[in-house]
Amino acid sequence: MISASLPNNELARLDALNKYNILDTPAEPAYDQLTELVSSICGTPIALISFIDESRQWFKSHYGLEVQETPRDIAFCAHAILQDQVFEVRDSRTDKRFYDNPLVTGATQVIFYAGAPLVTTDGFRLGTLCAIDNKPSQLTDIQKRQLEIIAQQVVAQLELKKAEQIQHDLLAQASALTTTLTAKNKELEQFIFAVSHDLKSPLVTITGFATTLAKELLDNTTEKQQHRFNRILENVKHMGDLLTNLLDLSRVMKGDIIKTPNDITPLLKKSWDRLLTQNRELTVEFTIASPLHSILIAPSLFCQCVNSLLINAIEYRSSERDLQLKIYTEESETSVSLFISDNGIGIQESDHQRIFDVFEQIVKGEGTGIGLSIVKAVMDKHNGLVTLVSEIGQGSRFELRFPKACTNNGNNPQINSY
Repeated sequence: MISASLPNNELARLDALNKYNILDTPAEPAYDQLTELVSSICGTPIALISFIDESRQWFKSHYGLEVQETPRDIAFCAHAILQDQVFEVRDSRTDKRFYDNPLVTGATQVIFYAGAPLVTTDGFRLGTLCAIDNKPSQLTDIQKRQLEIIAQQVVAQLELKKAEQIQHDLLAQASALTTTLTAKNKELEQFIFAVSHDLKSPLVTITGFATTLAKELLDNTTEKQQHRFNRILENVKHMGDLLTNLLDLSRVMKGDIIKTPNDITPLLKKSWDRLLTQNRELTVEFTIASPLHSILIAPSLFCQCVNSLLINAIEYRSSERDLQLKIYTEESETSVSLFISDNGIGIQESDHQRIFDVFEQIVKGEGTGIGLSIVKAVMDKHNGLVTLVSEIGQGSRFELRFPKACTNNGNNPQINSY
């Protein structure tokens, strides 16, 4: 008996075999049907799908044979994986490599053997698809070709299973990553809320004492020192605004929301009236179309969202003309869109997405760079969408697209959990 030599790429071949995770797996109909087909085509009582590992040949499918595996050093398949074509032994009793092989002389009586190597797309021969008989035989060229074709189908099954496993692993990783990111986001939200809340009180104290001190020392300070006091107060106010906005953003991102159909006209007028009291010097033409469509919203978050857009329009109005603000709605089969349009300084197209990121300020101003992030957060909470159409010098138009109710009864409140 002559045992087969090892392939030149044995280590890489074994590594490739292990990546398919096929060894010692249960029987599967997809493979058993192929060995049954081989037995019928080749006219042999036995057909096997075998894989050669370091020390054995293991049978994924064994039609006509109850043995699950044999040692590698006596395996016919160990010889077959060294070949490019079908490896055929017509009568093992007259072949010096096999005549005294236990598989020939024992109860198995492997007299005829024909094996097509299972070749992967990377060129690794993992095992064979073989036909075995207890008497001398010979395959026709057509039978050999059919054996090779079916061997390719075995490899195709391997590739399919491997792809499914990769997909399963990727989905599991994605799920784990999503869970981790969700937890981290919640931690970040809690951190922002806690820090912003805890810093508000010291800032109020700093503002109070700095203002009082500036007044008390007014007659004893130089113009330069007064300028420094003013800069301190300006920066403290900016930090206070920043913390307020961070708290607002944190509140938006936390918890569930309940959405109900609302007439938004009173909400818009209330938000605008509040802003006018803070900007009495403002000259503005403010137009709300009538009527506006009812929208499925969480009112408090909606007002926060609209307020941020109105503040944005005021802050970035043009110095060359009076501010014009127009608000109207449009309805589709699946959503209602609220449009807020102004004739301000505009935003260049390359910045249209970036402006919704936290702390992004495209134009230098008094803002904190959080207002439009709040808008996006509110729309995310509503499963909605915010988009922008704008051009430098021509103004901006924000669209807030709110989905309609998913239920047949539009009056039912909807709860979104995040």
